[in-house]
Amino acid sequence: MSEGAAQRRGGVAGNSKAEATRARILAAGRTVYGEQGMHGTTVQRILKEAGISRPTFYKYFASAPEVIDEIVQSCNAEVEGLFVKVFAQPQKAFYDYLPMALSGYLNWGRSLGPLMIARFRELHDVSSPVSRYRDAHNERIVMILHEAMKAHGRTPPDSLALKTLVQGIEHLGYQFCAEAEHTDMPRYITAMARLCVSMLGQREDWEAMLASPFFSRLMALEG
Repeated sequence: MSEGAAQRRGGVAGNSKAEATRARILAAGRTVYGEQGMHGTTVQRILKEAGISRPTFYKYFASAPEVIDEIVQSCNAEVEGLFVKVFAQPQKAFYDYLPMALSGYLNWGRSLGPLMIARFRELHDVSSPVSRYRDAHNERIVMILHEAMKAHGRTPPDSLALKTLVQGIEHLGYQFCAEAEHTDMPRYITAMARLCVSMLGQREDWEAMLASPFFSRLMALEG
C-alpha cells in the first residue's frame, strides 16, 4: 500500500457515505476478480461493476491491484477468524471441533462463489497477492491449531505435519468449491477428517474414533 493511498483512505475514514462508496468498490472488485482473476481485473471493469466514476475510484484506491490486495487479505482474515471462533468455543475433546471447523470452512468457501476459484488459481502465481500472502496466512492457521491443541492438553505435531494438514485442507476446499455439488460435502468432510487424524493424532485417536458412533459415521469408519 502506498503512502498516498493510505492518506487518501485515511482522509475518508469515519464518513459513512465515503465508507459505503469504498465498500461498494470492494464488492465490485470481488465480483470482477472472481470472474476475471488478477490479470483480467482492471479499473475500468471495476468502475462498470460499481457504477462509479474514475475520479471517485481514485479517491479510495491507487490501482486495481491495490483493490485485489485488500480483497485477498480480507478473505484470509475471514477464514482465520472462522477458525479462531470455532476453537474458542468450549468442547469436551479436541476432535469435537472437527465437524464445525471443516463444515464451516467448506461453507465459507462456497459462499465466496467464483472468488474462491480465482484465489486458488493464483496460489502459485508469484505476481498475485494470493501467493504472496499464502505462507504467512497458512502459518497463522498452523498457530491457531497449535494453540488449540495445547489448550486441550494435547501435544501438537511438528510444523511439517501441521503445514501438510493446512495445505491438504486448502486443496480439498478448492476441489469442493470448483468441482463438487453442495450435497457432496459429507464426502469432503470425511476426507478432511481422516487427514486431520492422520496428521494430528495417534493410534489411540483412531481407536477412539472407531468406538464413537458419531465419528465412525463422520469418517466412514464403520464396517
